[in-house]
Amino acid sequence: MITERIKLSNSGAGMNEVLALSDSVAASLGLSKKKSFHLRLLAEELLSMVRAIAGDFSAEFWIEEDNRICKLHLEAERTTLDYARRKELLSVSTKGENVARRGIMEKIRDLIEAGLSGMEESYKLQADYGVGMFNYGALGILDTGMSETLYAWSMQKYKNELESRDNENEDEAEARDELEKSIIANIADDVRVGVRKNSFELIIEKNFN
Repeated sequence: MITERIKLSNSGAGMNEVLALSDSVAASLGLSKKKSFHLRLLAEELLSMVRAIAGDFSAEFWIEEDNRICKLHLEAERTTLDYARRKELLSVSTKGENVARRGIMEKIRDLIEAGLSGMEESYKLQADYGVGMFNYGALGILDTGMSETLYAWSMQKYKNELESRDNENEDEAEARDELEKSIIANIADDVRVGVRKNSFELIIEKNFN
């Protein structure tokens, strides 16, 4: 089953419809109250990230379901992305950083924004934030073999690679702590991001069996 597509933007358009759609899918699958709540929470986490993306973009949201495995899709195309303006605003703050920037979804948003701004911005992000910001996000980078894809990232791969490390430094400890505290990391089976030249796709997957 693939639901209708809902037009979505970070200005608020379509957000109520997304939540209604998640509730409708939960009802159609006969999910328990707890599982229905989890599906709605995942939709809310996705919307929270959408609101925080800088600039304007056109997007579509839909849910794909197969054998009670739900995939929440967000596909967006850039219109304007004021990533440079965001960095300028952060540079004049007291510490030169966004004190609200915490958690895995914020890192995913930064991967998306930097990628849509071009690989040069991705390299700048790596230089500005160092290992704790970009490189540990890059732990989840996937080799897609797709020429149009700048990079693809998987939360599950990110988790697995963190867990496989024998020696834990401060940045790795912080990354593990973020995952432990993250709603989406504790509920979703995977979160995948694919960034192309002027667009991105975000997929949140949850098995309700």
